[in-house]
Amino acid sequence: MKIDKFEVTEKEDQIHVYIEVPHYDHLYLIPKISLSTADVEKLLEHRGIRHGKCIKDSYIKNWRHATRKNEWIFEFFVDKPAESVILEEEKSVQPKPKRQRRTRSSTKKVSTEE
Repeated sequence: MKIDKFEVTEKEDQIHVYIEVPHYDHLYLIPKISLSTADVEKLLEHRGIRHGKCIKDSYIKNWRHATRKNEWIFEFFVDKPAESVILEEEKSVQPKPKRQRRTRSSTKKVSTEE
């Protein structure tokens, strides 16, 4: 996958990622490309950039000029210490009482003719 521009900037405790891909052109053998937030997260991980959750997500498709560039915003990665886990005692579950089946009257039709 060819990417024309891949810029990562840090502003105000956020990571801004700007990506621009080449426009689709079948004559120059440039294939159609689509990028989602999951793909951008993989690119950041591949480049060794740690990030938190995504604040602004976007989508790129390169078959139109307007949609071939976009920006994603992520939070900074924060190491949180593991919180102590408090285990609560489980309560025993009583089985539900079964409903008694209703008995059917006879399934045969009874003729009332004499």
